[in-house]
Order: sequence, then structure tokens, then C-alpha cells
Amino acid sequence: MARVTTLGQMNQSLAQIQASMTATNKLQEQAASGKRVNKPSDDPTAAAISMQLRNQQAANVQYARSADYANGQLGTVDSTLQSIFSRLNQVRSNVVATAGTSSQQSRSALSAQVEQIKGELQGLYNTQYQGRSIFGGTSAVGAVDADGNYTGDGNAVLVRLNASSTVRVDVDGTSIGAGEFSALLDDISAGILDGTAADRLGDLDGLMDQVITATGRVGAVQNRVTSSVSAIAKQNNDLTVSLAQNEDVDFAEVLTKFSSQQVAYQAALGVTARINQTSLLDFLQ
Repeated sequence: MARVTTLGQMNQSLAQIQASMTATNKLQEQAASGKRVNKPSDDPTAAAISMQLRNQQAANVQYARSADYANGQLGTVDSTLQSIFSRLNQVRSNVVATAGTSSQQSRSALSAQVEQIKGELQGLYNTQYQGRSIFGGTSAVGAVDADGNYTGDGNAVLVRLNASSTVRVDVDGTSIGAGEFSALLDDISAGILDGTAADRLGDLDGLMDQVITATGRVGAVQNRVTSSVSAIAKQNNDLTVSLAQNEDVDFAEVLTKFSSQQVAYQAALGVTARINQTSLLDFLQ
């Protein structure tokens, strides 16, 4: 009976030694990596949480890239709209100037300048960002053809900023006169020569108002994108903190546990040594 008891004690002591070694090795691994969770088996629940946090971080990387693209395109749209407005405003100035001159030579110069501006506007309406028309929707061709006809498709170009929000980063060319400016400027150019250009000022002002409205809308979208970028940055910081709280070790705690395991390990070794010293007579009793 004593032999059985001693063997049981030996097995128990060896099990304690093994458990202590396993715990010590785990603590050493944590101390070396700085991570409390190095593999899913260390803490399945924490590992699952970390996976979710990292998936969100990966999604945020894509959202940040999308926001960067949106900022780039919206910046191009905004500057192009301002250029279009500037050209149209110059045309208006030419019409007003016509009323103050009776010189045919001056009228011809003003008319020729309007024709030149029409060509510049055609280029502006066909502006692209990264190979895509900013006023032509998703069409593979530009927004206007050589005759000033609208050739876009009007489809919105959307960019996703987060899981539940998208923004439009283009402007429908028809909303800013992409299919109208050419004929309008032809009439104005001819009207400067024959003295009827002022008759089209109302139409020109209407077109300029459309450009102003579009510029305001683009500015509002730019503000949304800027806010989204800030939100992504804050969320990334929060995710990093959450990951650290979920995974990182408390070195003071690890040191305390390591010391405790060392004590337990030495105690188990001591017990094993005493059992090994049990004499054959002790087994026979």
C-alpha cells in the first residue's frame, strides 16, 4: 500500500514539474514576444477579438486609400470648375465691353477671344483624373466631342469612405452646361460682331450659376472626405490601443508569475528528490 502511495506521489510530483515547466516556457515566450497571445490556443477568445480588430484595420487601410483618391479627384474637379467659371466670366466681360465700343476691330478681337475661350472650355470639360473623365460619368470617352455635344453617360462615380457611406467624386457634365456651352459661345461670338451679344447674357449667367452651385457641392463633399480621414485616423489609433490591451503582456505581472512558477518548480523538484530517497524498506513496509 505504501508503494502505491509513493508511486502516486511521484506521478503527482512529476505532473507538477511538467506543468510548472510548461507555464514557465509560456511566460518566457510572452516576455520575449511582448505578446500575451502568440497563438489562438493561448486564449481563443482574445485571439478571435484580435482577428476582428485586425480585419477592421485592414478595411481602414482600403478606406484611407479610397479617401485619398476621393481627395485627389475632388481637388481636380474643384480647380477645373473654378477655371471654367473664370473663362465664362471673361466671356461675360467681353459682352459687357462690346457695349462700350463701336470699333469693328475691337469687336472682332473680342469675338475672336470668345472663340478661343470656347476651345479652352472644351479642354476643361474633358479634364480627366487618373484616366477617367471628371464630367463624363463612367463613360470611356470624354465629356464633350469636337462639336460641343455631351458624350458622357451621367453615371455617378462613387467612392466608399466606410462600411456605410459613399460619396460622389465627379460632376454630371450636363449640370454645368457641358452640352450647351459651345452653341452659347458661338452665338455670343457672333453677337459681339452684330451687336446682339447682350441678348444671351441671361443664358450665360445661368450657366455660371450652375458652375457655382456645382463648386459648392464639391466643397461640401470635400469636407465629408476630410472628416472621414480624421475619423479613420482616430479609429486606427483606438484599434491599436485595443489590440495592445488584448494582446500585450504586463511585464510586471509576467515577472511575478515567473517567480511564482520558479518557486513551484523548485518545490516540485524537492518533493521528487525526497521521494527518490525512499528506501526499499519503505516500499516493503
